Parts: sequence; structure tokens; C-alpha cells
Amino acid sequence: MLTAHRLRVGALVLGLAVSAVLVALAQAGGDQLNLLARGWLLAARGELVPYGNPLSSGGNAPGALSSVLVGWPLAAWADHRAPIVLIWVLHLGAWLVLDRTLRGALTPLERAALAVVYWLNPWRVEAAGFLWNPNYLPLVGAVHLATARALAARPRFAATFVHVLALGLGAQLHPSVLLLGVLSALLWARGYVRVSWPGFAAGCAATAATLAPWLAAVAARPELAAAGAGFPFRGLLLVQPMLKGLSYWLRYPSLALHRESARFDFSARLGPETDAWLAPATGALLAVAGVATVAFALWANFAFFRARRRSPLARPRPQEGERGWLDGYVTLALVAAVATFAASPTTPQAWQMMPFLHVAVLPVVRGIGQLGRRFGEARVVKGLAAAAAIVLAADLALAAGAPNFRCGGRHAVVIPLRAASPMFEELGLQRTCPWPLDRPGGWWPDVLPEDPE
Repeated sequence: MLTAHRLRVGALVLGLAVSAVLVALAQAGGDQLNLLARGWLLAARGELVPYGNPLSSGGNAPGALSSVLVGWPLAAWADHRAPIVLIWVLHLGAWLVLDRTLRGALTPLERAALAVVYWLNPWRVEAAGFLWNPNYLPLVGAVHLATARALAARPRFAATFVHVLALGLGAQLHPSVLLLGVLSALLWARGYVRVSWPGFAAGCAATAATLAPWLAAVAARPELAAAGAGFPFRGLLLVQPMLKGLSYWLRYPSLALHRESARFDFSARLGPETDAWLAPATGALLAVAGVATVAFALWANFAFFRARRRSPLARPRPQEGERGWLDGYVTLALVAAVATFAASPTTPQAWQMMPFLHVAVLPVVRGIGQLGRRFGEARVVKGLAAAAAIVLAADLALAAGAPNFRCGGRHAVVIPLRAASPMFEELGLQRTCPWPLDRPGGWWPDVLPEDPE
């Protein structure tokens, strides 16, 4: 008999397996080569690049953490997929942290729903399968929730230290961690967390220590910290950018995938004859499923916030326990998203909500729990298993035909490079999917030397 526990365990195993397949199939585009160049310089030449990838708003991400997280796996296994194995492990860590933190606030059915809506989620599964800065952030989000929950009753040095350090290190991976920072400020201001000020100071000091090489680099090259795109409160003034950012609150728990991910081409694996009908059919089915699941997410959010019947900025009530505290965390997270996207100088993109993946799914998880109370747990578990099969089919479609996991085809990630580098051979890039090299006017990773040695 299928139970909520068995469904949760099965979803965990299947999610691990399909993510592992994506890791094996992963390809590298421009952002990936920028990261690989940093890691390769550290692993092969002992050179630490003290700043991260170029940012769309100008300048580079602060700190050397991305160089380290890519370089250490490459030192153990000289293959472009080695850093993705680490991401795969970090996603498993994120799940374990979330499942442990939320077990007192969720029913067994809701924990099973979390396994389907979060762990099998194509947004998360794809993020676990290729190299990219935002793909490290689910663990940062999970640690944020766990440490915030640990600080609900009283100040704790260790929890505060880890909370602050997670924010500081996460900001070195992607600036979208600002969402979590704003949420932390709201949680403290409304009494949801109690801060240990010595722990806060220690976390700030540890973060500053990791930024020392970057600060020295910025002193020598101020352009590394430049950020001039857009203008403050652009989202509030134009409205559409803010609404676009908030739309991912509903899309993350759904099958409304990112447009770039849903550009399928199955020719290499299934043949051009199969691709001719399967690619458009898959796109059409995902579009229908996307609309349906966004509609369900909209209903679940409406039910969640209607049931709360309190001001979004209300203080926690001790009698509500873990479940009530979690409701407040979710509510303040949405307030943080509204404030951040309203103040953003640029238009938010899909990956900029990744720090909130763990929280955007929770209203949907609660909605499924509500259905269980209305229609019976056994019946909803069966429906959830059917939904899991559909979600898994979407995951497999990504593995079989999405641009990040195939070589060539429509909208492929490979672009011409203006020179050759030993990195391309040593990391197996030319073996798994050859790049066009020595093309005048081609693209080049920002820190990779153009030398033959």
C-alpha cells in the first residue's frame, strides 16, 4: 500500500537518480566556462581569482568562494563535471536540512508533498545538474530557514554565526541572496528570531575575512565593484519588473519552466524523425501543465494567506507553535520579495528567486495538506503519486533534450572561442562536446589566459 512515507522516500531516490543523470550529461556555456576558468587556475596553477563571474548589473561578484567551490572538485577530478557533483551533493544537503527542520511543522502528507513539489521539482532538478552560480543557493536557503528556526525561542551564538555566515558566503555566489538578507531583517524586526550579538559580530568578522582578497583586488581595480545598470526602485516605478519577479513565486512550485530550459531537441538521442513530433508535443504538454500547476499554486497561496487572517507584519504568537512560526516565515518572505523587487534597479530574472525556492513551495505544500483533510489522506497520496509521475516525466524531458544537457541542436549552448587553451582538453570539454576554437572575434572567458601553455 502506498503511504505518504513511502512516497516521500521514493521521490527522494528518484530525484537523486535523475539529478545524477543530468550531472553526467551536463554541458558548458559561457557562464560555466567563466567559473571553470577560475577553478582550473586554482587547481592546475595555484592561482586564486579573488572575484566571481561578471554580473549583468556591472562589475563582478565579490569574493573568491566561487573559485574555491569550483577549484577544489577539479583538483580531485580534472573534469568539467566535477564541480557539478559538488552541487548535486549540496542539493542533497539542502533537502536533508529542510526535511529535518520542517518535520515538526508539517504533517506526513505535507512532507511527502514537499518531496514532490520541492525535491522532484524540475526547477530544482535542473539546478542540481549543471554548473551555475545560482545553483549553489538552495543550500543557503535551507540553512537560512534552519538557523532562523533555531533562533525563534532564544539567542544562540552558533545559530546566529551560521546564519550570518551563510548570508555572507551566499552573497559571494550570487547577489540574489539579498532576498534572504531582507527576510532576516524582517524576521528580527518582527520578533521571529532573537539574535546573539556576539554571534552576529563573529559571523560578520568571518565573512569579512573571506572577502579580504577581493577587497585588495578592488583597491587595485575599482571597476571590479562597478554596478551601474538600471536605477533604484525601477521595479516600483515601472511595475512590470516587480510583477515579473513575483511571478516566480507561483512558477517555482509549478511546471511553468524557464523559457531557455524548455527549448527541446531530441534529435541526437531519439533521431530527427522522433524529434519532429516529440519536441513540439513536449512543449505543448508542458505549456498546458504549466498553466494548470500555476493555477493550483495561485489557489494554494490564496488559501494559505486567507487562512492566516493577520497583517503580513504581525508578530508571532507563541501558542501557534512551529506551524504558526513557519506561516510567519513564509509571509515575511513574500514581503521581502515585494520590497526587493520593487527596489531592484534591473528587471528580475528567473534565477534571482532561487534563494526562495524552499519557501515558495510551502503554500502549495500546505494546500495539498488541506486537500488531504478534505478528501482523505489515502486518496490525496494517490493523486500526489500521479503528479510525481508527471513531474518526473518533465525531469526526464530536460535530461533528453534541454540545451544544458545536450551537445548541439537547436539553441545549443556552444559558442565560438577566439583561441585554444589547455583547460579545454584537461577538463574534457573538447571530448564531451567540442567547442569551435581559434575563431577571430569569438568569445573568451574573462580570466582565462590566452596562452598555449
